[in-house]
Amino acid sequence: MSAESEALQRAPLVIETVESSYCRRPPCYRDVTESQWQSYRWQFAHRIADAASLAQVIDLSADEREAIDAISSVFPMAISPHYAALMRPELGVTCPVRRQAVPLLAELDHHDSLMDDPLGERRHAVCANLTQRYPDRALIYATHECAMRCRHCTRRSRVGLMESVSNEAIQRAIDAIKDNKNIRDVLISGGDPLSLPNDVLRHIFAELRQCPHVDVIRLCTRMVCTLPQRCSDPDLLGILGAYAPIYVNTQFNHPFEATSEAANAMANLRAAGCILGNQSVLLRGINDRADILEPLYRWLLRCGCRPYYLFLCDVAQGTAHFRTPIQTGLDIMKAFRGRLSGLAIPHFVVDLPDGMGKVDLCPDSISSGKTGAALTFRNWFGVDVKYDDCIG
Repeated sequence: MSAESEALQRAPLVIETVESSYCRRPPCYRDVTESQWQSYRWQFAHRIADAASLAQVIDLSADEREAIDAISSVFPMAISPHYAALMRPELGVTCPVRRQAVPLLAELDHHDSLMDDPLGERRHAVCANLTQRYPDRALIYATHECAMRCRHCTRRSRVGLMESVSNEAIQRAIDAIKDNKNIRDVLISGGDPLSLPNDVLRHIFAELRQCPHVDVIRLCTRMVCTLPQRCSDPDLLGILGAYAPIYVNTQFNHPFEATSEAANAMANLRAAGCILGNQSVLLRGINDRADILEPLYRWLLRCGCRPYYLFLCDVAQGTAHFRTPIQTGLDIMKAFRGRLSGLAIPHFVVDLPDGMGKVDLCPDSISSGKTGAALTFRNWFGVDVKYDDCIG
């Protein structure tokens, strides 16, 4: 059998079915009704924030117990019941969902190469809650709050702070955008902007839509994954529809995060006129293999959410144990080519330290020669193919 024939017979890796998190809920939630469980208000109000509460869901390790208390004043834990229900007890501390949600003492390790503000957002601040790192784009930091505090968070030095972002601070950011006609693309981020009251979101969208120079509004939220019930709120969906198109960028990192609630959330957002994209983070021991990400990306595309970025984990202090070598990502991208539609293959990018911008990384497919002359390419199933790049 030829290499091409063999490659064409490789079976795709797919997620056939997904469960409801309600069906997976731990015994401690057995008396919670499905109506309560599917309420985003109930989910947000019952976030798990201490070791005693989490111990009712999983058997905590000694490291986890100590870390939850030790890190409470630095980057406190918060986990939605929905997301907690996705943890696999049989996998123990290696569960990829658990690793993203439960603190470890490794977060307290200090590394000179890591930074408290890896994206340089303070250095590039136009005002307290507006960052501009590119000539045509700006980011509104709208809230410190999230449905879940991801342990790999790049803004861990800001997220989870007790004080809220005031409406006045948000308005100052909007006014700065109005005054700068070079800004064509606005990201609303945080924290998670879907933590904001609907009236605040409505105001932000309305103000931005009044700026004739703003072409694109992006909403950066992980709630589609961590608290998808938020995206079943009719009022929220009505707001999004009124100011469509809103580009919603979310974050799924592992197939265990695929749930019927998340699929329903994406269907609701699409029906409201949103355009969906996913921004995964490459995390050591969690999703650092192509056979983990491939079925996730197929499922996302089936749900109408295009894989947009695969980020190398940012150089954020407290995340060294999540980081992978760049080569790991390049190997994953090489494995995707030919196995996945281009629609399902994200850009693999590094967000350079101190806000110096994103850099695309691609595996080198040129096996010999140089551009402008005779080249040899290695294709997706490993065969060398000659190509004449001579001009004239």
